[in-house]
Amino acid sequence: MDVTVSPVKLKYAIAQSVEIDGVNIAYTYVKVKVQNLEAPKTVEILYKDRSGTWLTAPIDFSSNYGDYDVFESINAPYAAEFAIRYTVDGVDYWDSNYGTNYKLVTNDNIIGANVILNKATVKTDINSGTYWLEGEIYVKKISFNKRIGVIFSGDDGNSWLETNATYQGVEIEGAYDIIFNTAIEVWKFKTPAQNYPAEPDYFRLAVYYKNDDTGETYWDNNFGQDYKISKVNGATIE
Repeated sequence: MDVTVSPVKLKYAIAQSVEIDGVNIAYTYVKVKVQNLEAPKTVEILYKDRSGTWLTAPIDFSSNYGDYDVFESINAPYAAEFAIRYTVDGVDYWDSNYGTNYKLVTNDNIIGANVILNKATVKTDINSGTYWLEGEIYVKKISFNKRIGVIFSGDDGNSWLETNATYQGVEIEGAYDIIFNTAIEVWKFKTPAQNYPAEPDYFRLAVYYKNDDTGETYWDNNFGQDYKISKVNGATIE
């Protein structure tokens, strides 16, 4: 298997511990993206419980999008500190937030990079035959002055177009109770409607975060291989 970048990345997580009618409800909602390498494969969350003991719990397979998979658990054990392990054919790969582990306090949420594609959908006008892309991007709140967007190609990378995204609010996915300190913003994009070649039968795309305060640019390009989505009305990747 050819692995040039880490093939596992936390997509989104939130840990909550709330009292409802005297009953404590504690859980972690977690989504993980992994490069589709080989089978069999497993994804696990390694977490520190309230006593400080490290434990392991599985994260279930959710969906396949060709060259990557999404694993998801809506009710993993409460994990204020954790890392993700991806095991393929006996080989372990880690997303441990660059060796520092992911750390969540009650009512916080987190993503595994400064920018991550949440979803993208292809839309078609049957009368004109034009296509466009709509989608959402998760963004970590690290700067005020920034530009978020998507680059995409309808001719397999021979030419690229760029569309800016617009701010929509903060993300509260998976929250049972109010989030008082959300760390994640949601930005939406919609590309112009136009005609594209019939071949290849997919779009390539990646999303970016241009930090105007520092001059840095961050990318989510699907483990270095770009996202691909079929030129079919309603086709969706997450």
